[in-house]
Parts: sequence; structure tokens; C-alpha cells
Amino acid sequence: MDLSPKKGIQKKKATPEADDLPVKGMDLLPSEFTIDILSRLPITSPVEEGREKKRVNLADDPSNGATVQIDLHLLPPEIVLEILSRLPIASLIQFKTTSNGGYDLVADPRLPSMFRNRLSDSDPCLILFDYNFLLSWALQLYFVDSEGCSRRVRKIEPPQHSGIDKLVGSCNGLLCLSFPIIDGSSVSHRLLIYNPFVGDAVRVPPANRFLNQSESFGFGFHPRTGEFKVVRIVCYENDTDDESMVQVFTVGTTEWRNKGAPPPQLTDEIGPPEALVEGSLHWVTDVGMGGVGLICGIISFELADEVFEEIPHPPCQRFVSRDYSLSVLNGCLSAAGLVDTLHCDIWVMKQYRVKESWVKQFSFLPYFLGGWPRFFTVICALKNGEILLLYNSSSLVSYDPVENRFKTLQISGLPNRFQALPFLPSLFSAKATMNLQV
Repeated sequence: MDLSPKKGIQKKKATPEADDLPVKGMDLLPSEFTIDILSRLPITSPVEEGREKKRVNLADDPSNGATVQIDLHLLPPEIVLEILSRLPIASLIQFKTTSNGGYDLVADPRLPSMFRNRLSDSDPCLILFDYNFLLSWALQLYFVDSEGCSRRVRKIEPPQHSGIDKLVGSCNGLLCLSFPIIDGSSVSHRLLIYNPFVGDAVRVPPANRFLNQSESFGFGFHPRTGEFKVVRIVCYENDTDDESMVQVFTVGTTEWRNKGAPPPQLTDEIGPPEALVEGSLHWVTDVGMGGVGLICGIISFELADEVFEEIPHPPCQRFVSRDYSLSVLNGCLSAAGLVDTLHCDIWVMKQYRVKESWVKQFSFLPYFLGGWPRFFTVICALKNGEILLLYNSSSLVSYDPVENRFKTLQISGLPNRFQALPFLPSLFSAKATMNLQV
């Protein structure tokens, strides 16, 4: 089976009619960026030896939303890097593949760090994913940039074109993907850690296989140890005497390690974790029956010490897994859900693991958008203070808490149904990001 990296972001051949026009110098930069950069240049810019100097004339720019074209080879390298680090990631990749000499400019080893530093001032990009029923539930991946005048969906081709069936998780510009291995009646999964913009992938060694097993994975990074880890929870589909187990793989090693049995709440078939906060993966789990019906809790797996913990849930009247989902808002653990079909609450844990720090940050009436509003999840907070939501697995909606107003985002090419997660793209390779030998 060929697992070699392949295409990453799918590129269309540029034509005058296409959405992606041929790239020439700075024509991908918004005008306000172009004018700001050019205004910092001397009247004449140095050029390579033997070439005539050109004057940069700002008056040529109409300042009406148009873009400015300039030969980047006329500019000092430091200015070129500043220009490229300001490009949206999709435009930067397009520049690399379509501009004459663009690859040499983008390959500068200083650019990944400059680009990463700029991301703190931008909204996250989005990874969208759904499943193609006609291709045996093959995973379909898409990307939406956070910037640019034309926000539209771009297709991502995983490193293996067929067989990828799950998105395990993402962090630090990397996606963890799985594909099934079928051996008779036994099905297990192999994993790839992949940078969709650089195009390289790191294979995770196969774990032990067991009969009648179901398995769930989680992927994350702990800032204290600087390690990336994959967590595997193995449960058994039939009644057997075998106990469920937890296995952990640290990227850069060669073997999975057994960590004993998972908490009872995770012994049923469980999905992937919903939030990575403070180096811990988090699940909403069923706990049991209470006075108000089924009650739930939050279970975390701390990636540094490799232990499970119970995290106090919000002090709401009825915390139920089918109504609440977890996310990350401004670096804090968040729980959001529909309450008695009357209003939606978003809770934020201001101080991690401290029960009293849960705050009901937002509360609003349901937004009826083409169906019952029960199915909404929080994706992320935006720089303008709005909250990005996914409604009914089909629409991206921003909520303005100041104006108490919703707006459905118009993005060209959205799939009919999808899930979404925030994503900070990276120009570092997967191996470099995980400190592996290149």
C-alpha cells in the first residue's frame, strides 16, 4: 500500500475565467497591505546586478480595492519575506506553484517562522470534513482560508487518495488521519500525521490488533513536554472477558505503550475527543441517571502524565451529552448546548480544572435555520468578538453577542453536510513540527 505523500491542496490550472487568476508578484495582496508595504520602501529599490532600477510609484494605485502588481525580484529580500508572510495560506501556496521563481522565494527558511508569528493576529482557518457514501465512507477534506476577498472552499487531497476514513484530530498545523486495515472479520486502523499545505506525512507504527474490537483515537500536543502523542482506546464489541485498554504512542518513538483500562465512562464505543486544552484531550461522557434524567460528565486525558481525570462540568440544570458539546474559546475549555429548546448557552471555564470558574459567557435564543436548532456546535471565537457556529451540520453562522445578531456566512462551494474545526496552517513540514530528523 502506497503511503507516500502526494498532492495536498488541489490546484486548478489557472485560466482567465477561473477564480484563481495567474499570480504575478503582489497581485494576491489586498490593496491595504500593498500600499502599507510600498509606503515603507525607498523611492528606488535595489535590484539584482545588471538589471535596471525601477521606481515604485504609489500614485499608480487607484486605492479603490484594486490590487497592485510589482516584480518581487526588485525588492530587498527582507521586504519580500514580509510580503509573503502577509499572504493568506491558500494564496501563498498558489503563488508557490504558479509564479515564475515563486518556489525559490517561498522556500526561504525564515518564512515559516514569520508566517507563524503573523497568525496570532488573524482568525483561524477552517478544516471541513464529511464522508462520501459512494466511496465506502471515504473522508472528504476541505479548507476555507480566514482571509482574502473571495472566501471559498478548496478541496484537500490526503496523502493517500483512497481509504482515509477518519479525521482523528488536529493541532499545530497538522492533521491526524486514519485508514482501515481489513483482515477477514477484523478491522483496525493505521494513522498518518499530515501537513496539508507542505504535503508531507509521518506514519504512526501499527498498534496491536484484537478480535471483535472497536477503537477510538485522539491526537494532541503538550506544551510542557513539547511532545505530540496519539491515544488509542480499545473496546470490545461483544461480551467477552477481555478488558478495554488504553494505549499511547509518543511521536518520535517506535512502540505503543499500554496504560491499563480506561475509565468506565469510556468503555462503550466512544468518539474522538472534542477539545484539546492545556495539553489534555476532553470527552463528554454519559455518567448515569439522575433526578433530571441522564446526566453526563467531562473526562480528560492529560498528555504529559498520561492519566485520566474528571473535569467539573458547568453548573447548568441539565448537562446532557446529546445536548452539549465541547470546544475551545480563547484558549479556555467551553461547553455549549441547547437548553429546553428555549435558549442556547455557551459556558467557559476561565480557570482550568476549577469548578467555580465556569461562567455562562453567552446566552441567546435559538437561531432557526432550515430546521430544528438542536444541532449546533461552537467552532471558535473570532478576532472581532463574534462566535463562529456550525448549525445543522450544513451552515456556518457568526453570532455577534453585542448586537445579539446572527449572520449566515456566504462561502462558495460548501458541502451539503459537513463538520468543521479551527485550524492554524503551518509552513513547517510535519517532521520539522514534531522535531523529527528530516
